Parts: sequence; structure tokens; C-alpha cells
Amino acid sequence: MPRIADARLEGRILDAAYRLWSERGEDALTMRAVARAARTTTPTLYERFSHKSDLLALLRRRSRRNLFAAIRSSRSPVEACTCALDFFTAHPHDFRLISEDWAIAFARKEPMPSFEFIKRRLAAQLGGPPDSHTHLALSLVALLHGTATLLHSSNAHKKIFREFRRACTSACTALIRGASLRSRRSKRSSAV
Repeated sequence: MPRIADARLEGRILDAAYRLWSERGEDALTMRAVARAARTTTPTLYERFSHKSDLLALLRRRSRRNLFAAIRSSRSPVEACTCALDFFTAHPHDFRLISEDWAIAFARKEPMPSFEFIKRRLAAQLGGPPDSHTHLALSLVALLHGTATLLHSSNAHKKIFREFRRACTSACTALIRGASLRSRRSKRSSAV
């Protein structure tokens, strides 16, 4: 009698791989460990994911969705930045997944819901279409990435952690405020 394929196996594999990644990072993500955690065999895992990179690509998408879920209730771009920094701080392994190929994904124009969301929030606050705020959104991403990297680089004392977080939020606010001032000046000079 032929075996019946488990329709939920791929979901179990991804859930198990994500759990391993979230708890212990890349070192924990061996194909054997994923198969064991998903309650399947290593050959079965390889039938669905011939390379670890295939599995990582799906985990990266999941991490991006989780980041978007963390920021989507934000009402302003600064609030979205703060929520993103909180997410990166609470989920260091997700931060690594998202950030290690962010520039490549951006260049390929892959779906980046959090980045598009920040552009929409900038457009709502500053006016104009979301795509007119791409440079500012990239500046915010660079600031968030740098701050998250600093926070993950060592076991920062809580006071330093708070100072970095506050500095990042202040810098995001200043960048957005500066863009708003430039926009107003431009409108005034074109009206004259």
C-alpha cells in the first residue's frame, strides 16, 4: 500500500525551522535538526528543500511578515521606526535574517511590506506619493539597522541600551522633521 503524503508536512517543517532559528540562530538550523523537530526524516526534508538556502529564503519571508505585523498598527513613521527597533531588539535572529540580504532584496524589487508601509506613513505625514519618500525611508532603514546592530553587538548595559534607542528615535524624528521643513520651503518658493 503506498504511503499517503502528509499535506501539512511543509508547514510543520517551516514552523520547526523557524522555531529553531528563533531560539538559537543559524547554528541550530541543520537539516537533521529541522527534520527531527518537524517529526520527519532528513531524506523527506531534502525532497522538499534540496538546500538549506531554500529553507532560509522561506524563513526570511516569514521574518519580514512578522516585522510588518509588528509595525502595521503604527500611525506615524516615527512610531513605525520605534516598533521596528523594538522588534529587532526582541528578535535578534529575525533581525539577522531580514538584514543580511536586505539590499539584495531591495535591488531585486522583492516585496518588502514594512519598507512600503513606512513610505506610505511618510506620504501621509509629509504629502506626496509614497515613492517620493524612498530616499528618506532608506535613511530611516539605515539608521534602524545601525542601531539594532549596535544593540546586538554586545550585552549593552540597560542605560546604554535606552540611550541608543532614544538617540535612534530622536534621529528618525529629526530626519522626518527636516524633510517636512524642506517640503514646506519648496512649496513656498514655488508659490512665489
